[in-house]
Amino acid sequence: MQAVLARKPILLAAVFTLCIAVCSPMYAQPTVTIDATKPQATVNPYIYGQFIEHMGRCIHGGIWAEMLHDRKFSLKPGESWKAFGPEGADYQAMHDTAGAYCGDHCMAIWVRDAKDGPCGIRQGDIGLIEGKEYVGYAIIRHVLDPVDVDVRLSWGEDGAAGCSITINNDDPSFKKIAFRFRAGASTDKATLSISLSEPGYLWIGCLSLMPADNVNGMRADTLELLKKLNSPIYRWPGGNFVSGYDWKDGIGPRDRRPPRWDRAWKEVEDNDFGVDEFIAFCRYLDTEPLVVVNTGEGSLESAAEEVQYVNGGKDTPWGKRRAENGNPDPYDVVWWGAGNEMYGTWQMGYIPTEQYAVRHNAFVGAMKQVDPKIKIVTVGAPDKWNYVIVPKCAAATDLLSGHHYTQRNLHVPFSPEDEKKYRENFLEYSNYVARGVRYCINDLRKRQDGTNPDVERLRLSIDEWGMVRKWEREPDKPGIGIFEVYYPLGDAVTNGRALHELIRSADKVELAQWSMAVNVVGAIKTSRTHASLGPVGHVLALYREKVLGRLVPIEVTGKDATLDVVATVDPESGAVAVGLMNYSPNDAVAPKLTIKGLNQPGKVTGWQIHGPSIGSINVPGKPETVTTKELPGPLLLDKPIVLPACSITVLRIEK
Repeated sequence: MQAVLARKPILLAAVFTLCIAVCSPMYAQPTVTIDATKPQATVNPYIYGQFIEHMGRCIHGGIWAEMLHDRKFSLKPGESWKAFGPEGADYQAMHDTAGAYCGDHCMAIWVRDAKDGPCGIRQGDIGLIEGKEYVGYAIIRHVLDPVDVDVRLSWGEDGAAGCSITINNDDPSFKKIAFRFRAGASTDKATLSISLSEPGYLWIGCLSLMPADNVNGMRADTLELLKKLNSPIYRWPGGNFVSGYDWKDGIGPRDRRPPRWDRAWKEVEDNDFGVDEFIAFCRYLDTEPLVVVNTGEGSLESAAEEVQYVNGGKDTPWGKRRAENGNPDPYDVVWWGAGNEMYGTWQMGYIPTEQYAVRHNAFVGAMKQVDPKIKIVTVGAPDKWNYVIVPKCAAATDLLSGHHYTQRNLHVPFSPEDEKKYRENFLEYSNYVARGVRYCINDLRKRQDGTNPDVERLRLSIDEWGMVRKWEREPDKPGIGIFEVYYPLGDAVTNGRALHELIRSADKVELAQWSMAVNVVGAIKTSRTHASLGPVGHVLALYREKVLGRLVPIEVTGKDATLDVVATVDPESGAVAVGLMNYSPNDAVAPKLTIKGLNQPGKVTGWQIHGPSIGSINVPGKPETVTTKELPGPLLLDKPIVLPACSITVLRIEK
């Protein structure tokens, strides 16, 4: 949905302060009445889900620790990998189908006359941290007589500083040779090279370089932040990517998996992170997987085989393949997505809605024949699409999906002019994501008119929701990869209001997934060497930990109250959690809380997300400017609570 910005100049306080105190007359003083005696629908923890896709640096460069781009040489020499050698040398770097190792070719270095200098290939823009160790390997084979091969990690502007190892493979077949380096400097401009200094012909099957502290191939710094998010469920592998993805490319020995050209996002896909890696990722984070199958260009047989690979016993053909790949026990994945955004003409395999309804039901039938216990998320979209899909596919559906993105249209960091525009229109803008999410939810509500039992039992999976700047590849200024959007404090409030909408709709929303977890439009951002939790990530992490239980009614009274409030009660302890978004870009508010059912409230604990300005962002490698702080106590409910402009506050009141 296009974000249309409109109205009201403001001035944001620049001081990062917070207090719980008697309210002065300068603040609006609305009353928030929470009725804990009337618990309603249970808020499913699945609404705090996350989505990851093979897009930009979400997985490669974000979750996955591989530091080399195109490590299997899908692209022609001169793109990711540059040939180099001394002036006058007679050498060549080229693809060679005769030495195909993964895919249909390898990289070849043919040196006929080195002219007293190394000749080979190299890749730059590699991030290093001084003193940190990096591990990797080369899979190589000599075609002519064996000669020494030099692998070098260089840093410094001229590449003179660095360290090298010399390897030799006198085996007539491909051999994997490991190496380990310690960085002598911190830089984003390091280079890895592999070269010959005398005549020879070398085949390179693939190369790899990772930080030595990687966790089963995943970035340790990213995993630590993902633990803070504590998402209960992850959706993978797409997104638009899945409609052209063959899951079989992503299983088996990683170095033998063929690289592919990703037609959805116009990038190389090395296929290092496939089904088994995704399950390992979920198990490391103690979260549940949701696997999406390709209903675009995929086949019924492939989808059924994927279910068997994931959930079948090792006595089944594809369960046996999984066991051969090192995982003898079934993964027992419950949640499966049947396709992605098949209503869109941008989707590979797009067909008219009526035809897709038939296709969807056939896919689900084939998948459930393999494992009847699985649950299906069906592609949904408000209005015309759902008019056809809901009645025709409800019987083969457990959850109906809905997607919503709002466009910000302004680059971050904001220029003074753009920040002024952002502030002027924030009161309206802050409701855009919530409004889009609400539209998806209300579409299902109006279809549940009591006439169709299959439709009546449907609940929603808002499995992509969030915000983009524009659908353009250029990143915000701190970004590296395509579509990398940095979210300021104001966007944290805006997306927080949409999270409130999901919580308020607990009777209809069973699952929701912020899009996406890492980089691109993610809650976490990484540079080549560091990772940080963004402002939206702080909101999702705080609410995931504190705001659970059963929804309770709320009433806000007071003129022009810029408050968005939700509350839940823990059915076991009776504790009440209250989420308060002050979406005024200029003015603090001081609500007075009254809680029915807690005549003698116990301990009150509070946390707040705030920052120096509405445009403040968090950048990897720098101290957080927008962060979560616990409020100093003691906190008392008989005093108005001062909430700074553009802030998020969560209170927990014990019974």
